[in-house]
Amino acid sequence: MKRKIIISLLLLFLLSASGGVLATYYIADTTTTLSRLITLHQIEDLRQNLIMSIQTVQSDLYTIHTRMGHKLDTIVDNVNKLDADAMTCSGCHHVPEVAADIKQVQDLVDEYQNSLSYYITVSANKRLIDRYQFDAANIGNQLLEETGAMSARASKRLERTTKEVMVRIRQAQFILGFTIIATLLLGAVVAFHLIRSVSRPIQALVNATRVIAMGDLGHTVQTDDRTEFGELVNHFNHMSGALKENYEELTEEIKERRQAEKALRESEERYALAAQGANDGLWDWDISKNDIHYSSRWKTMLGYGETELGNQLDDWFDLIHDDDRETVKTKLLAHIDGHSAQFEAEYRIRHKSGAYRWVLARGVAVRDESAKAYRMAGSQTDITPRKDAEAQLIHDAFHDSLTQLPNRALFMDRLEHVIDTTRRHTGHLYAVLFIDLDRFKVVNDSMGHPVGDALLIEVSRRLKETLRPGDTVARLGGDEFSVLLEDLLSPEDIREVAERILHMLSDPYIIQKQELIITPSIGIAVKSPNYDKPEQILRDADIAMYQAKTKGRARYEFFDADMLATILDRLQLEGDLRIAVEHHAGMMLHYQPIMAPRNSRLIGFEALVRWNHPKRGMIYPLEFIPLAEETGIIMPLSDWILEEAVKQLEAWQRLFPADPPLTMSMNISSRQFLQPGFVDKVRKVLKRHSIPDGSFAIEITESVLMEQSEAAVQTIEQLRDMHVQIHIDDFGTGYSSLSYLHNFPVNALKIDRSFIEKISGNNDNLEIIRAIMALAQSLNLEVIAEGVEKDHQLSVITDMDCKYCQGFFFSKPLSPEALEQWIRSDTKYLS
Repeated sequence: MKRKIIISLLLLFLLSASGGVLATYYIADTTTTLSRLITLHQIEDLRQNLIMSIQTVQSDLYTIHTRMGHKLDTIVDNVNKLDADAMTCSGCHHVPEVAADIKQVQDLVDEYQNSLSYYITVSANKRLIDRYQFDAANIGNQLLEETGAMSARASKRLERTTKEVMVRIRQAQFILGFTIIATLLLGAVVAFHLIRSVSRPIQALVNATRVIAMGDLGHTVQTDDRTEFGELVNHFNHMSGALKENYEELTEEIKERRQAEKALRESEERYALAAQGANDGLWDWDISKNDIHYSSRWKTMLGYGETELGNQLDDWFDLIHDDDRETVKTKLLAHIDGHSAQFEAEYRIRHKSGAYRWVLARGVAVRDESAKAYRMAGSQTDITPRKDAEAQLIHDAFHDSLTQLPNRALFMDRLEHVIDTTRRHTGHLYAVLFIDLDRFKVVNDSMGHPVGDALLIEVSRRLKETLRPGDTVARLGGDEFSVLLEDLLSPEDIREVAERILHMLSDPYIIQKQELIITPSIGIAVKSPNYDKPEQILRDADIAMYQAKTKGRARYEFFDADMLATILDRLQLEGDLRIAVEHHAGMMLHYQPIMAPRNSRLIGFEALVRWNHPKRGMIYPLEFIPLAEETGIIMPLSDWILEEAVKQLEAWQRLFPADPPLTMSMNISSRQFLQPGFVDKVRKVLKRHSIPDGSFAIEITESVLMEQSEAAVQTIEQLRDMHVQIHIDDFGTGYSSLSYLHNFPVNALKIDRSFIEKISGNNDNLEIIRAIMALAQSLNLEVIAEGVEKDHQLSVITDMDCKYCQGFFFSKPLSPEALEQWIRSDTKYLS
């Protein structure tokens, strides 16, 4: 806004200054002309004086010899005056033509003066005086004529100059008037624009504050203003978002605080109860009489009144838990007999309510001189809270805090116990199921951890309901669960349980009023003599689960030895791939032409990576790209492909110039596409190789758009601003949806080869292709058909007005050298 104001004021200043300068120029020029006009008036006055002087001299000259004439000294005085007037006129500065006239007059005046001098000198000579008088009179008459003519010319110049002065004065007036009016109009426009630029964003902010005041936290203002008001709006939007986040955090914090306060109150109540229970109950036993006294605290500790218990030892022992009674008696008798320094026992004792409480009883016997116990006194402390806490600690150590299922430690302990039992009883059949939830990370990241936690709890509940009471289900961590099935009769029982789990966990979930669908991948490992440790069978179940995911998820797989070999082979392949990418050893790019089907004209290329393994030979992307994505190797590999493909495009655009230029497209994985800094990386590569706008395309799958829609939109928009084309690869095989295509600024759809392959000779199976073409046309998108290999396939897509295609019909992916030979083999490719 500051810049707008400064620019506006500068425009006003420049306009007014320009008018003033121009007017000043005209006024200055007019001043010069006025000076000339004044000079012309002065010349005219001098001419008038000169004419009067000449006329006076001429009059004297004609009357000097009459009797009534003047004396000779009168003529001399008039001649002197004539000479002075002539000198005054010639002493001024005039334009050349005026100066020439004055010079001519001056010469005539000099000549006239000389004639008069001769005339006066010879005034005594009668014979010569008449002749000199006549000569002087002629020169005087000639001087009068010339002065008259010069006076007429001066009058014309005076009139012309006066008109010029008036024109310039009017021009100066017009310029000043125009400048004032234009300045006022421009000032009004600038004022209106500035007022509008200030009032509109302020009004939008005022309206937004009213919306927020009504409770719509997070409300934002849309603006494309790039002034300080635009910055103010952006800060307002950030503030609104932060206000919403802070409000939600505050709400959650209040909720947590209330829960903490509730837990604190409960803890304080337990503490008060424990403190009250810490008041030991006392007992005093007269051994000789077998009479025992229980204090009031001892009785109330167990819920009894003062008179509700007898005073016999059996009244005590009868309340002790059956499993603990003999132990207590043994310890008590041992102390009485002198085998222990103190009686101490922890046991369960029945409360009046029927519940058992844990107590700690201590006592010391009083002995006589012969060391025989005759009396014994002690205390009883309620240790139920401590016992409960110990039980909880043991439970927490072996159970998952979220689902309350056994954790990995408890599961491995039970599995080890089952393996030991199987060694003794060979007929005992058991199995381990390793369960992983498909795409759980997407739900957890997109919908939040509370939803993810609630989903895990519901999965745990379903698992417990599905299994038999004797089976064990545990949460190993994250979204991984394990099940231990025991006492199985046959492998079919395992399959039946796996089917039940698969069906139960695949049913829709309602979490926080939202319907979620999640499926499990299950790996199964069955009892084998080769299993000595629980880690071994759990490892094999994990391998089988990975195999289930590899085969498409939402299924179960039994482990076999080949899977282990596959995993080991995969680990070896991963190591080789990492080395190949780091050193660019064996990595190469092949390029498949993209053609215009109507005229077989070459449009561009798709870059496809190949790996020439030193031992396995040529490996295609389907074999190693998934491994690269899973291990993160895809990041440096994609960087290398980007650099090589763009560099090759630059070379081919120089070698094979075309209008429009040849294009290049390449596939980008979701991890690379959504990586921070990816757009800058593409920008630098394209700039380094001077690639024309619109000739480079990035291909992404539909899943990239659906899983991370907000981040994907931002990345796509930045790439589109750089004139990078966006193509949806394998369209129709994933989340094909008209709604998401409306939301994403893509340029083209690539029909998956599986649909092209189904085109038969009698034009069957065309419905999906027609639907894709119609969808693309309605959204103004280009279509590229992949996998065109036969004449009738090319004919069908051409009739459907598909503008681009690629496939073995034209060429398989080729090395750069082979592709250049292919291009040169037929001139129509570049025609």
